[in-house]
Amino acid sequence: MGLIEVQQGGYLWVKGDIWLPGEVISESSGTVTIKIDNDEVVKIPSSELTSDKYSVMHGSSVRGVPDMSSLGDLHEGAILYNLKQRYFSNEIYTYIGSILVAVNPYKPISGLYSNENLQKYSDAYLGEHDPHIYAIANEAFQNIWKSGESQCVLISGESGAGKTESTKMILDFLSAQSAKKTDGEKSQISSRILSSSPILEAFGNAKTVYNHNSSRFGKFIQLYFSSEGEIIGGNISHYLLEKNRAVGQNPSERNYHIFYQLLVGMVDPLKSKLGLTDPKDFRYVSDAGCVRDPNLEDSLQSKMVVKDKSDYREVIGAFEVMGLSQETVDEIQTILAGVLHLGNVKFYADGGAQVEDKAPVERAAEFLNVNVEQLTEGLTHNKRVMRGETFLSPLTVEQAETSRDSIPMAVYSRLFDWIIQRINNRIKPPKAIHSSIGVLDIFGFENFSTNRFEQFNINFANEKLQQYFNKHIFSLEQLEYNQEGISWTDIDWTDNAGCIDLIERKMGVLSIIDEESRFPKGTDKSMLDKLHGANERNEFYIKPKVAGTDFGIRHYAGNVVYNTIGFLEKNRGSFRDDLIQMLKDSKSDFIYDLFEGVKLATESGNRGKKKSNTVASQFKESLTSLMQTLSSSNPYFVRCVKPNAQKQANDFRNEMMINQLRYSGMMATVVIRKSGFPVRRLYADFTSRYYPLLASIYTKVDKDKCTLYLSKLDRPKEWQAGKTKIFMKESLENSLEQSRIAILGTAAVMIQKHWRAVMARRLVQKRLQDIIKIQSMIRAHIYRKNYLRTRAAALIFQKYIRGHLGRQIVAEIWAEKCALLEAEIKAQRDAFEARRLEMERLRKEQQEQEAERIRIQMEEEEAERKRQEEEKIRREEQEMKEAMLRLEELDRQRKEEEKQAEEARRIKEEEEKKELEKARLAQEELMDDEEALNEAEAEMLRHLDDLDEAIKDANVDDQYINEWWDLDEYDEYSGSGDDTISEFGDSGIEDDEVSTRAVHSGYLQIKDAGKLSRWKQKYCLLQGDSLLIFNGKQDYLKSGTLMKKGGGKGTLSRRNWLPRFFVLQNTILTYYDSEGGESKGKINLRHAIKILEHSLDKNRSNYIGIVTPERTYELIAEDETEHKSWLRMLRDVHHTPDQDLHLLKEEINPRNAVASIELLELESCHRVEDKTESHVFCVITNDRIHYFAASDSEDMFRWIDLLSPQEDDMKHSSLLSGYISLVKSKLIKRKVYVSLTDKGLEMYKRRDGAAVGKISLHSLCVVTPPEEKYGEFCFNVHVRKRSYLFGCKSFDEALQWSDEINDVIAGKDQFQTKTEKLFVELRNLQADEIDEVYRSNPILRYTKKPIMAPILALPYGPSSPNNPKRIQDTAVDMYKQFLLYDGTPTPVEFIEGVLGQLFETPHLIDELYCQLIKQTSYVKDVDNPRNLRYWMFLLCLIATFTPSRKVLRYLKFHIQRSTQRFSGTEMYKSAVYAEGLLGAGVKQREFIPAREELKKIMFLRDMPAVVQCYGGWNCKIMVTPTLTARVAVARLLSGMGIKSKYNKYALFEKHVDTYKVIEDHVLIADVLAKFERKHVGEECCIFFKLFAVVEFNISSCDPLELVFLYELSCEQIRRGMFPSDKVSLSELAALRLQYLHGDYSPSKEYKVSDVFKVTVPKQQERRPSGGTLRGLGTLGKGTIRKLKDLYQDTEREDEQLLVEQEEKAKATIDDIWKSKNGLSKGAAQQELLKVVTRWLAFGYGIFNVELIDTRFREKELWLAVGHNDVAIYSRGKSIPLEVYTYDSIVGFGATEENVFKITIEGQSPLEMTTPDFLEISRLMKTYISIMVRRKQNNR
Repeated sequence: MGLIEVQQGGYLWVKGDIWLPGEVISESSGTVTIKIDNDEVVKIPSSELTSDKYSVMHGSSVRGVPDMSSLGDLHEGAILYNLKQRYFSNEIYTYIGSILVAVNPYKPISGLYSNENLQKYSDAYLGEHDPHIYAIANEAFQNIWKSGESQCVLISGESGAGKTESTKMILDFLSAQSAKKTDGEKSQISSRILSSSPILEAFGNAKTVYNHNSSRFGKFIQLYFSSEGEIIGGNISHYLLEKNRAVGQNPSERNYHIFYQLLVGMVDPLKSKLGLTDPKDFRYVSDAGCVRDPNLEDSLQSKMVVKDKSDYREVIGAFEVMGLSQETVDEIQTILAGVLHLGNVKFYADGGAQVEDKAPVERAAEFLNVNVEQLTEGLTHNKRVMRGETFLSPLTVEQAETSRDSIPMAVYSRLFDWIIQRINNRIKPPKAIHSSIGVLDIFGFENFSTNRFEQFNINFANEKLQQYFNKHIFSLEQLEYNQEGISWTDIDWTDNAGCIDLIERKMGVLSIIDEESRFPKGTDKSMLDKLHGANERNEFYIKPKVAGTDFGIRHYAGNVVYNTIGFLEKNRGSFRDDLIQMLKDSKSDFIYDLFEGVKLATESGNRGKKKSNTVASQFKESLTSLMQTLSSSNPYFVRCVKPNAQKQANDFRNEMMINQLRYSGMMATVVIRKSGFPVRRLYADFTSRYYPLLASIYTKVDKDKCTLYLSKLDRPKEWQAGKTKIFMKESLENSLEQSRIAILGTAAVMIQKHWRAVMARRLVQKRLQDIIKIQSMIRAHIYRKNYLRTRAAALIFQKYIRGHLGRQIVAEIWAEKCALLEAEIKAQRDAFEARRLEMERLRKEQQEQEAERIRIQMEEEEAERKRQEEEKIRREEQEMKEAMLRLEELDRQRKEEEKQAEEARRIKEEEEKKELEKARLAQEELMDDEEALNEAEAEMLRHLDDLDEAIKDANVDDQYINEWWDLDEYDEYSGSGDDTISEFGDSGIEDDEVSTRAVHSGYLQIKDAGKLSRWKQKYCLLQGDSLLIFNGKQDYLKSGTLMKKGGGKGTLSRRNWLPRFFVLQNTILTYYDSEGGESKGKINLRHAIKILEHSLDKNRSNYIGIVTPERTYELIAEDETEHKSWLRMLRDVHHTPDQDLHLLKEEINPRNAVASIELLELESCHRVEDKTESHVFCVITNDRIHYFAASDSEDMFRWIDLLSPQEDDMKHSSLLSGYISLVKSKLIKRKVYVSLTDKGLEMYKRRDGAAVGKISLHSLCVVTPPEEKYGEFCFNVHVRKRSYLFGCKSFDEALQWSDEINDVIAGKDQFQTKTEKLFVELRNLQADEIDEVYRSNPILRYTKKPIMAPILALPYGPSSPNNPKRIQDTAVDMYKQFLLYDGTPTPVEFIEGVLGQLFETPHLIDELYCQLIKQTSYVKDVDNPRNLRYWMFLLCLIATFTPSRKVLRYLKFHIQRSTQRFSGTEMYKSAVYAEGLLGAGVKQREFIPAREELKKIMFLRDMPAVVQCYGGWNCKIMVTPTLTARVAVARLLSGMGIKSKYNKYALFEKHVDTYKVIEDHVLIADVLAKFERKHVGEECCIFFKLFAVVEFNISSCDPLELVFLYELSCEQIRRGMFPSDKVSLSELAALRLQYLHGDYSPSKEYKVSDVFKVTVPKQQERRPSGGTLRGLGTLGKGTIRKLKDLYQDTEREDEQLLVEQEEKAKATIDDIWKSKNGLSKGAAQQELLKVVTRWLAFGYGIFNVELIDTRFREKELWLAVGHNDVAIYSRGKSIPLEVYTYDSIVGFGATEENVFKITIEGQSPLEMTTPDFLEISRLMKTYISIMVRRKQNNR
């Protein structure tokens, strides 16, 4: 250790925790006075200035340097001091090579980001100017063209270090650079990208204790550039939004900025409409105690204007730039207001959680557009479905608060996702991308006093980014130095791989959190225990010494302790299904769109999942994807650091800064940048780029060129030569670049100089030539002008003379010619008309004569028959009178005569048939005559066409033609009949379910195995998974055999029908005597007048007629399918222009193939040797061998390659693989090796064998849950054309396969047909544009043509378990039924059938809506019966099923358009009725509507229904499809005048003697439909009575309400639910009879069971002690018969005993009744009520229950549910065993079917069995809600 020399004014380093800078103030008397950087002054003897404690400061450290890699002092103190000097000089940016360090100044620095600075750094080299964020952005921009790679900028640092602002600066610079490429104007894409910043900050940033504008999500912004350098698009990826901040914040923090901006910036009237006031009025933004921070004020505005106001205006402006309509912006603000109001909902405990104040709930429900009752129910109850019934369990206050907060978190998260998606849609690149620059701004490292799940994920992301930094700066760089042989000493650096391994490894932190999240019973404590057990020995894991809820991790930035409370709940990200469904049911289309893609946990696609998609696993996958993107780009690093934690300007804290520098590895970075070579190029690349500099180097070896040139520069420390690359310092590269540009610039100037000289000489020569040319043309013009003047004068004289003579001649010729033509035309017309009339007259006379002859003949025969029958009867009667004694003989004779008469009748019928046949032949002859007439007419038409041409040649006016020929008579030939719609191909998708092998075709010689087989030439086509073999190439539009009527001119030959083979090529239809035979004729369809579908003979089906000018060709197809196919093709060709004929090429029909080979059955394909043919290969299938011979070896190998089983990467990147069975039947199974990838399934014979087929998966594919079948657990995979049945040995294996396949399907983009896209397009078009869309798209408008495919994209698979037909086929058949619906005599039954089909196949509901909308759109006559019938059907459908939201929007558009366009029509009334149904909010029906309801809906009327009450009263109500039980009860109460404040009335389903309450939300129409569908023949009705009794003051009660109370009491007595002895019950029964019938009279009959419950003692009480089998003897033969007899005897005994008991009870009741004589009806009522009201449980609901536990001696009890409490009674006893108030009841509900559980505070749960568990739950819920309402009113 030596001494160092210092002098006054010098600088040195003083060693402490780090080296500190010091200044020598004075030196005297051997003592040195040093002022250290921390303002401490020390005096040190000169003898103690040793080198181990002090060091002389290098000059670079004294001055400070912009690039710390050039520092002379390499230690932490030098780096810190350099940053500090620059910080206080307002130089906040510093380089470490190409890495930028940015120190947050916490103040604005004038001119730092000015336009002048931006222009200065544009196109400048890194290091040319002072360090700046613009320099990094420019370097990334320029490097796009240097390297051709994509670039990325990683901005990292702690929260509050300035990452977000740095991101914005980079985006501003890149946008300005892009604008330079477009003449200085920013593109729309650039403006949108910049406008996204205020939106993302408002919705994703918030104030934290560390940062006023902290990003609470991570974002990776990618900018896409064109080859010209223009920004053409972008994409924003976001990570882990902190959802829980929307509902709660840490102390002194704020919610997301947008809430405060909304509350402060919004103005009336919208603000008042949304109920927004001061921020302190809303819990979600004020609970943390930081409503508004003064530091957030805008310094450029007045002190009274806070920054939130200006930010709000900026966000609204950004929304406009993004193309959001005002309506959409209002929707967003309304949702945010709903979130704020929902946060003000408070709860209190009262029999479960209850809402304290309804106002916030109502506001929230209004703004979220959900039902307020449904929202209240969702907040306070958990909904479950049991036995098809909805069951509600009350929540505790804590659970209700969690439920309340889950809705805003889900809504805000989905809204944020939607905004990001909308921004990405607006900045999507429209054209090809050249390259991209990505900017990563992700949440900084966080370490709060309490760190939770969000901080864990944030810090994990920072660990990954630090690892990426280490990898690129240290690992990869040093590895490359060693590989290239560079002289290098490795640098030590801090590796965080161990920390990442702790988090990511198996049984690491992430794995345990996810694993515990998947267990339903997993808790935060069990998770913490597993973390401690698995990781406590890991050096990066911190287990607290004191047991609690914490664990810690040693991160690269320091130790962080995490609190595990809420970890699992946040990781699960659970959101209850009923709340999701509520939001999906929102009337707001915007909210529906937010949650449309959210699947319910109970949906089939999510059942039984082994892997849950947790928040942490999703975040990890997103990070992995991000790292892959970054790894494919060239990175730039920006390290943001903050000088202090108080966010104060001009405050530099050494401790905080050194901590950040240490964990970010700055020291090692400076060292490696100082001594390293960050620029490296391949030698060939170097010589290619710097070839202008290497011109003087004469060697061909690239490496030698590089080393020789760099050696000349005499800068040896700035470069080294590696094995394949040259390594350089950045300063050397900048120098080379400048030299290169200088040389190229000089060369460019020289080229420009010479080029300008050449262009100038060319210009002079061209101008001389132009002058000479102009002179010559002027002279020529003068000469020609003189000539033309002379010639014109001569011509004028000649013209007048010739004109005068010519007019005289023409006038004479014209008059003569017109006279001749008129005479000829008139003669021809008269002759034609006379001939036509004569033929018409002859035809009519012939028909009339023939008909008259037949009629007379038949009349004569009928008269003769009647005369003979009368004569026979007369003769029989006479014979019977004369020969009574010979009865048997006469009887025999009579039978013979009857037989003869029958024979005579038969003969006459045959003669009649012969006559009819003669008449038919005569008619055919007449048709032949008609055909001849048609030919004559055609001949006449041709002749007239010739005359027409002659007239046109003579310039005769068209009016002469119209005088003698009316073309309208033949208009019928110009139309076209109905046809099958062929434009609907868009509704299906390509058949990609099998391997998409390359399609190949050609002629091959083919034979089967065997020596006797011969080679035959066939046309082969490889298509999909089949090799199709045809007799010949199908290069025509269509071909096939049709029956053709003979073509001879004789009458007999024209009647013959002969088979002919027809071929349609282009517009020529050629027919042959057989396939491959002689041509018999041709028909040019272009000359056809019309294509006919029906013949005159109605019995002749599948008829096709081709009418040409020469004749009519009559054809018959072999079946209906061929008939439609030929008819469609002929008409299409007839009407299609020649240039579009190629569009009609018919897809090759596999049915025409003579053979086919399925590739799934193919085992191998290879070349073979054959003596008779060359180029032979064979195809081996499961059951046979096929031989093929190609024309040459190339074609042979092409076929072998395509037919051989294919291997691809799909097998090696599988998500799941293994052997499973491909099942065809119980006996036919095949083990195959199946590999599942993200594209589909691939099947192999063996694991390493040949592929036997593929199944591509997309969003329409369906996988069924596994079920046991054929001895295995099988599941179906339904794809487009078929279904595959796979089998596994175990249920778990089958479930895993089906779930994984479902996951792949769920990950596919949703398929959307062109028609569905048109639905959206129509709503945004103008009226004239809408009409054009309808005209050009037949799929949208009415037509008689059947559709070939569904309108919507329907899932694959069978329609329903009971209907194996595929859904697509069912949809097409349904449309065909519509075409028959118009003529059906029973439309109601037809509609019933279709609606029933929809209940079985709900996937077809939207399809049916679209089909009906189509059939009612663009109809010419809207009031025709057919259209009105379709509207009736549509109304019935609206009243039954709710369509999906997208179809609902299209339906509303259709109805609105119909009402606007067709006001005053009958259809308008239907449209208005439909509008009313939709406006009233129709619900999904549970049953097909009743027939009466369907009839009423069809005729736009309401359905009357009868509601029964006590005493036989009936009330009539009008039932609409939207009438609920709640509304019906309100109407009944209003009509009766009952004004009960708290007593609850309800409607009940009454089945004989049982009542079931109808819940408030149930549709009355559904109840009536249920009676008709499910309870046929039963006594069913709707009954109105009291449901819950709260007030029952008899003296002051309303008379009518008193009747209901009285009847309720009598019903309980009748059911035996009143505790009393038989005498008292008999007296009550007598009072009931006195009330009903008056005084006693023997003639007044009644049933005892109507007033009294008669009970029979149980059998065991009456049975002897010996038991039931006593006396049966030994069990053996006849035992069953004995038991049966005993059972029947017991039944008879019970019946007899019941009769006896009833007789006794009746006698007792009658005696008491007699004593009541004279008692009025009112007095009898009062007396009965006085008795029953003495019981404490009067008005309670009484239910029979059996207790499960043993707390009471008796098990069979009564459960009494009242308005204040729930009581337990022994049956028949009036004193309760136990009473539980609602305040003591924590919860209640059904644990399983018929088991009801009540949880009481401080006691064990009360469990009981009862079939009335649903009724009990509903009644308790009703009483609790009434009690809550009373308490709220009392407040």
